[in-house]
Amino acid sequence: MLATEEIVAVAQELLSERFGGTQKLGEVISLGGSGNAIVLRARVAQSPFLQQRSVVLKYTPPTGDRIDDAALIREVVSYQFTTSLPADVRPGPVLLAHDIDRRILVITDSGDGETYADLLAGAEGGKRLPLLRNLGRALGRMHAGTADREAGFDILLKRMLRTYPDTEELQYAREQGIPASIDRGLQLLEAAGIEIPANVRHFAADARRRLVSGRHRAFTPFDLSPDNIILADRTQFLDYEWAGFRDATFDIACVIAGFPQFLFTRPITDDEADALVESWVEEVRDTWPNVTNETRLQARIVTAMTGWAMSSVCYLYYGSMNQVINEYGERAGAPSSPGIPAPEVEAAATAGIGDPDEDYDVLADVLGDISESSRLARDDLRETFTALAHYADRGEDPRFADVHRFASAVVERLDELARR
Repeated sequence: MLATEEIVAVAQELLSERFGGTQKLGEVISLGGSGNAIVLRARVAQSPFLQQRSVVLKYTPPTGDRIDDAALIREVVSYQFTTSLPADVRPGPVLLAHDIDRRILVITDSGDGETYADLLAGAEGGKRLPLLRNLGRALGRMHAGTADREAGFDILLKRMLRTYPDTEELQYAREQGIPASIDRGLQLLEAAGIEIPANVRHFAADARRRLVSGRHRAFTPFDLSPDNIILADRTQFLDYEWAGFRDATFDIACVIAGFPQFLFTRPITDDEADALVESWVEEVRDTWPNVTNETRLQARIVTAMTGWAMSSVCYLYYGSMNQVINEYGERAGAPSSPGIPAPEVEAAATAGIGDPDEDYDVLADVLGDISESSRLARDDLRETFTALAHYADRGEDPRFADVHRFASAVVERLDELARR
């Protein structure tokens, strides 16, 4: 693990190699970081070679977990891709320099803006509506601006995998582990005695399909978290470890569901959800005209919210997405090239992911101890299913009644267990 002085020294070296001259960084401050990452801001000494006045350094210490190595490669490729985009649709900072072997990225500084975690927590009443409208527009610009650029992303990823071929299998496992977690969540809830209506199974299956194929694919950080969304001169998205091309509706569903996996967000109201969706539609309607069909759009959002809810149960059971990937990857193997696996490989993989005992109750296990983290995890899961039940109840599709009843049953079970 590198010390701050070493991180800065490597960054200076990388910037000098990339832009020329002898770049010097000073006034270094810590910006925290997600997971075990170290994120620093540094002032750039005046130079004719580099115009930025400050830069951000991100160092991800080695963990010994090859899945984390694959995540770092995914993040670098994603920054390479977004840096190549026109400025008006670029969703985040520009990648200035990087060194995968030394695990350091140097990116442009987003400034002293506030995170959406702080903004949404601090704003009262109608003051949150403009924030959600702005977020919808920012997501829409990113989606519309990247919808036809997946081939470019794939080229960058394949080029990187030629340099780091040992991670190709893990890139595949990470991509397929996300849809596999939806089926796993269904299995766990069924084992817990929750009735799964046929319509819910249909929405879950459709969510799984839309993650790997479909017409509405665009670049997304996917693991949207309000503490990785910055509002400065414009809205910027950070943290691309799970980024890639997937169904864009999952980003909208993630916000409406209260940002699954983020424990401290106040629930999104009906007015806020409508403002988010309306502003997003205005940005993407020329790219995907059918988003203006409100009934079909509601069905797509319910589909994605069902996927998020099922995945949340799975993540809770395993403790982390890396554990899901470990289970999935061991059974699936790797295809000869990145992409959707053959049906028989896919079926064998998802069917074999640690089948639960017949009487195992994952919801009861949430309350297996009385630690604060367990209570927060339960509350987060409850918020996700509450949002699903409520959104389904608002729609006109007759299938939504089954979704509402199912999600409400999960909430009731969680409340019952909390009272014990």
